[in-house]
Amino acid sequence: MSPACHKETGVDNSYLAEVLESITDLPTIPQALINILNVIDDPDTGPADLAAAVRQDAPLMATILRLANSPFYMPRGDIADINRCVSVLGYETIQQVAISVSVASILVNSEGGGDELDCRELWHHSVVTGAIAKQLAKIVGLKNTEELFTAGLLHDLGKFIMELHAPGQYASLLSISGPGQRSLNELEIEKFGFDHGELAAAFARSWRFPEILVTALRSHHDQPAPDPAQPFGQVAALVALADYLANTIEPPQVNFGFDDSKVNLPALYLACDITGSQVEANMEAFKESVELAAPYLQLP
Repeated sequence: MSPACHKETGVDNSYLAEVLESITDLPTIPQALINILNVIDDPDTGPADLAAAVRQDAPLMATILRLANSPFYMPRGDIADINRCVSVLGYETIQQVAISVSVASILVNSEGGGDELDCRELWHHSVVTGAIAKQLAKIVGLKNTEELFTAGLLHDLGKFIMELHAPGQYASLLSISGPGQRSLNELEIEKFGFDHGELAAAFARSWRFPEILVTALRSHHDQPAPDPAQPFGQVAALVALADYLANTIEPPQVNFGFDDSKVNLPALYLACDITGSQVEANMEAFKESVELAAPYLQLP
């Protein structure tokens, strides 16, 4: 993992690598996911190779098939084998599902940290955010809506990792963040030298996630700006908007540091290339997308 400087404070983020290595209960990338990513990255492979890579991990294959047959992907639910799953859903969707399943089953369900953070409730918020992000991607006409779902699903990945790294300390930061209090990101930077977005991006890069996910995880709390030259800037903004909507449409039952007063909604709409009226007109579609994503709630 290459060292990088903090985007605002100039802190040397080579410390991020040390943090990841210090979390002894944080697994390395699963071999099955490595195999799947290798196949997807290799232009000389085909659907049969991807199916073979998925087959190497029976529990992963079973979960991918179960999700593929859910209304979130296939209304008819008639995919009986992994070969047809690959041909029907396509490489990109299989990649995103494999990443989501791997993170949920290994990291989110880890018992390495304390019990201060309500991981189940945070995962529920993550699924809601992912579902809304997917619907937002459809509204603005993005081709690969599954990337947005995964980016939204994993947007708070850094919070899970911080719970493993320093559970008591992180719980104390959450307790003094939120409406009317200091920004959680500011508190994280002050305490650790980086925020949960940067930590998630470092983890994502170490697990070889696509750069679009790395950027979305790192930048979803940045001040949004409609800059066409910024790679994946719209994706990060859409995840930020999905996070905002998830916190207002279906608010978490516990405090995860969200403060709507710190969200510049007009700037966010502009960066997403969406209007407030479009968002309002799609409220029922957002709720329907959340309902369809329910199978992901049973992953961890």
